[in-house]
Amino acid sequence: MHQTLLTCLLAASAFAQTATLGSFTNSDDVGDPPIKGAAEFDRATSQYKITGSGSDIWAKADQFHYVWREMSGDFAVTATTKFLTEGIGHRKAVIMLRKTLDTDSPFVQLAIHGDGTPAVQFRNAKADNTNTVDFPTEGPGTWSLKLVRKGTTVTVWIAKDGTPLRELGHTVNQLGSPILVGLGVSSHSQAATNTVLFSDVSVEQLPGPTVTRQEHGIPDSEQDLVIAMRQLLFISLVSASVFAQNGSLGLFSHSGDVGNPDIKGSVQFSDGQYRMSGSGANIWAKQDQFQYVWREMTGNFTVTATVHFVGDGAEHRKAGIMVRQSLDTDATYADVVVHGNGMPALQWRSKQGEDTNAFDLPFDSPGTFKLKLVCTEVKVYMYIAKNEAEPKKILNTEVSFRNPVLVGLAICSHQADASAIAVFSDVSVTSEEPPAAKAQ
Repeated sequence: MHQTLLTCLLAASAFAQTATLGSFTNSDDVGDPPIKGAAEFDRATSQYKITGSGSDIWAKADQFHYVWREMSGDFAVTATTKFLTEGIGHRKAVIMLRKTLDTDSPFVQLAIHGDGTPAVQFRNAKADNTNTVDFPTEGPGTWSLKLVRKGTTVTVWIAKDGTPLRELGHTVNQLGSPILVGLGVSSHSQAATNTVLFSDVSVEQLPGPTVTRQEHGIPDSEQDLVIAMRQLLFISLVSASVFAQNGSLGLFSHSGDVGNPDIKGSVQFSDGQYRMSGSGANIWAKQDQFQYVWREMTGNFTVTATVHFVGDGAEHRKAGIMVRQSLDTDATYADVVVHGNGMPALQWRSKQGEDTNAFDLPFDSPGTFKLKLVCTEVKVYMYIAKNEAEPKKILNTEVSFRNPVLVGLAICSHQADASAIAVFSDVSVTSEEPPAAKAQ
């Protein structure tokens, strides 16, 4: 990657601008891979054959071949992909939204790997590390991909071998407008190329209002945002002496509020169940407020719990399983949560003080949810089921924690002036043997 990082910023004049690319206007390599890529567009079939080299679309800088056009506002992109050549399992074919052609540019993409692993990946800021949400590997095949941007919300669908598209969920991304929208291929190797056939490609500009980050409790106006963040920024770091150390918390050892909410929370443990009451603005953005019950752990572990809300409250109140680096309000964390409206989510803050990332799943209504969080090395896995079904592995991301970590249950009302109540049952906490390392 040293060679990539030393690459000069790519100038627009270096790229091909042609009228023979169908829905797109330009094509070329990003990141200056040693082996040059190419794009062919067949007008008769409206298919794109894209050949790309490059180390990866990953970490802090990218190498791949890109076919794109500039767009603003809301839009939908669909494509069916098929790898035509053999190669490394983690080679990628993607629908991508990218801020610039710089190798370290912010981006978000829906990717299918050569081994059949779907993923949503994004770099939030220039030169940041890439975040990933990986879904269970289903094996190679012909994959249909769909990505829709409305405001700051990016929603994705996939389907394999001609089956109907199914929604995976959505995330929030701040790329703005205009951006570069297109198709990309990376071989995951500087010494090889890979060729992918893209068919059934469509790029559609969408009308209508945009969706803002208000769905996660981020105020629409800058003034409200400043006021909300100022309230949290004046909160001092939470010390261990604030929290209750209690022998009556079952599997856990401590409980208390993180972020000093105005209304104090509580935990009652009886007959194997935890009845938790918690207030707080949110578990979101750069600082958190919530009620937490936890224990200290090292190594790999699995936590399971069945949870349901008691009474009414804000749609985006949250209850779930959390692993947290510390009790600081801006600590690194990951959680598997369900919202009051029934929306499940995997959330994580990769580094202390950074913004929260989230991937929200499709949902229909509230209910009783079975949650499972598995932490193995840097990978955090989300399992979930509703009502009587058994939890299934849905997705995973990567977060780097230092041992020891704080593992437990969390609840947040999403309202500074109210509390939410949830009951957790069938709670288990088990240590796991570390798995064999797997390449990204």
